[in-house]
Amino acid sequence: MMIAAALVIASIAAAQAPAAGAPPRVFDHVVVLSVDGLRPDAIDGPEDGALPGFRRLLRGPHTLQARTDPDITITLPNHVSMLTSRPVGGPGGHGWTENGDPPAVRHGGTLHLRKGAYVAAMFDVAHDHGVTTAVIATKSKFWLIAQSYDGSAGAPDTTGPDDGRAKVDLFACARATNDAFRLATAQLRSGAPRTLTLLHIAETDSTGHAHAWDMAAGSRYRTAVANVDAALDGFLQALDAEPSLKGRVAIVMTADHGGGAPPLSHTEPRAAVNFLIPFAVWLGQDGAPEELVAMNADRRAVVPAGEHVPLEAVPPPIRSAEAGNLALQLMGLPAIPGSSANASQDLRLVPLPAPAAATSAPAP
Repeated sequence: MMIAAALVIASIAAAQAPAAGAPPRVFDHVVVLSVDGLRPDAIDGPEDGALPGFRRLLRGPHTLQARTDPDITITLPNHVSMLTSRPVGGPGGHGWTENGDPPAVRHGGTLHLRKGAYVAAMFDVAHDHGVTTAVIATKSKFWLIAQSYDGSAGAPDTTGPDDGRAKVDLFACARATNDAFRLATAQLRSGAPRTLTLLHIAETDSTGHAHAWDMAAGSRYRTAVANVDAALDGFLQALDAEPSLKGRVAIVMTADHGGGAPPLSHTEPRAAVNFLIPFAVWLGQDGAPEELVAMNADRRAVVPAGEHVPLEAVPPPIRSAEAGNLALQLMGLPAIPGSSANASQDLRLVPLPAPAAATSAPAP
């Protein structure tokens, strides 16, 4: 009888366990925060006690050993990968390799014209399900996203009510870090019941290009990281103070690349200082730090931090390209059509429960 009862309890527990990769809950709002040129060692050193914003994001599932696209470590191609959950190159890649302001549409200035086929993004899935979408960037080159998903270039909505072909409801180019975070706060306070936002911060990258990715205490780069952290901390405090948002906003924080090889840039894709990036998931409240690589060792590669992993590797390492499908995963929405990074939406965000102790039958 005791054995039968134990089996029944185990069966109920298995039936109630979340599916592989299922988020702990579904969120109404998700912000994909990309801190351009943020090296993971800049937020994981002896100074990190002075970075309260980043430390909050790291109190949850995260890794400081995520990777960019394996073949290119520059801004715009990797951001397109984040939004489409595709690599840059290869048959399934999005194909955008340029890193400047996009040309006009008549000169091929959309992702679809460059690829020769429609390239869906996280905004397609979200907007077609009635989610309000936004791109808040601090570089003008992000106009590529607005131009690729406007009312002319976006795909028809074939999911439920017709929400139109324009997949990005708001595009804003902010002049400074604080301005970008203020716009993101306003977007969340707009009253829209569900929102998906890309928030891009350039300060760390522009400082690295001007003064190098110098990890020394008090360097210009470290100061830029601290400036971003102060704005991030204020943003998180604003979420905490807003009853309509508290606990309802998830943040996926990553970067498009690191930097330092060569010293004033990040163009060498096989240099670990360039391809290693942070990847953190804040689930609406501070939790316990959990290493994403360890939690996903059965479905993502576990490799030394300095090892370059090619695109063909199976299983793949955690890459920034997972951000788009993870954002949809957190909102309870399906994966991006044509995507490959986290296309199964199986990135595990909570540790597996410890195996139950075996129950033995009582002695007769």
